[in-house]
Amino acid sequence: MKTLICGFGLCSVFAAGAGEIEGAGDTPKPMAGSGSKFRDPVDGFFDLSHFLNEPMGFVPLIMPITEPAVGSGAALIPVFIDKPDGPGRPDITGLGIMKTSNGSKGAFGMFSRYYLDQHLHLVGGYADMSVNLDFNGLGSISPPGGSTIQYNLDIRGGLLGGDWKLGDSNWRVGLRYAYADIDLSFDRTSTANQGQLLGGLSSNYVASSLMPSLIYDSRDNVFTPTKGLVSDLSLSANLESLGGSSDFQVLTWSTLWFRPLIEDTLFLGVKGQLEQSFGDVPFYLEPSLKLRGAPVGRFQGEGVASVEAELRWQFHPRWSVLGFAGAGGTWSDRLLADDTASTATGGVGFRYLIAREHGLHMGVDLAYGEEGSAVYVQFGGAWARF
Repeated sequence: MKTLICGFGLCSVFAAGAGEIEGAGDTPKPMAGSGSKFRDPVDGFFDLSHFLNEPMGFVPLIMPITEPAVGSGAALIPVFIDKPDGPGRPDITGLGIMKTSNGSKGAFGMFSRYYLDQHLHLVGGYADMSVNLDFNGLGSISPPGGSTIQYNLDIRGGLLGGDWKLGDSNWRVGLRYAYADIDLSFDRTSTANQGQLLGGLSSNYVASSLMPSLIYDSRDNVFTPTKGLVSDLSLSANLESLGGSSDFQVLTWSTLWFRPLIEDTLFLGVKGQLEQSFGDVPFYLEPSLKLRGAPVGRFQGEGVASVEAELRWQFHPRWSVLGFAGAGGTWSDRLLADDTASTATGGVGFRYLIAREHGLHMGVDLAYGEEGSAVYVQFGGAWARF
């Protein structure tokens, strides 16, 4: 499950946007006799739009977790969505708790708010997590004997920042600050050579980063886009002068592109991502591939690059099916060095238009990779950026 997108390599779901909400135009003529707050007055299907538009209305997500990196489990995440009166992005607030079979657990919250006629976008969040993961090496450099190293991260931290829309354009400039207090411990059954491989690491690490960014966003919807582009170039600079334990930087360029191939029926989406780290980066904060079907943290390196494409068929006003495929690679020591690793993934899924007025689809993806299969419950698109 991709409830949280990694920032710091850890917990964040925040991004910027500008544009109109799909379905925010003229309201179709209601059906006669439709009075339920959970049925669409237009087509009579189950729909949460009316409930979400009420004070304290929310999407009650109970999401199974099948992420191979942390085992099976579940997360409870009420998501509150406040649609603006006119065109524009919605305000979103989410709270959550999660627990998995490998002992990972945590609680988190986040918000995304727009002010000043959508020019000012503020985001924030906090997480208190205990996560058990495996270290598989960087690029082709694996732990001794080819085994993995089991470790635990106790993370307490948050993010706060915003971005500003430049005039009436689709460009935004942003600045965010992220802080995390991280306690690292190793499983006693891990390889005895872990100290030699990962020696010199402090059991406590403070991450304190400033993140300037430049964003272009022309999507028609933040939840399930059908056309447009969002591209985000950012630099995360962890600084000792701000209380961080070491100086390092991570440069990230992420782009999502959407296009209808057949109007209202067939939609293509493509995601590309490039990350490169510099400086004294703890191994658990090194960039990693983010692909459906690739376990979190399985493919790490000083640099990573990936591309994923998705084709979605809206065969019914409410229902759609999709197929996706992706590939990515990692490198370490220097760009395009010999110590590299690569992988390919793919899968299928379905979506249901659960809130027509918000353009919000939800569904399930079944992904396959060299590590096996995984199931992802999706709130909006798989690459949702709010």
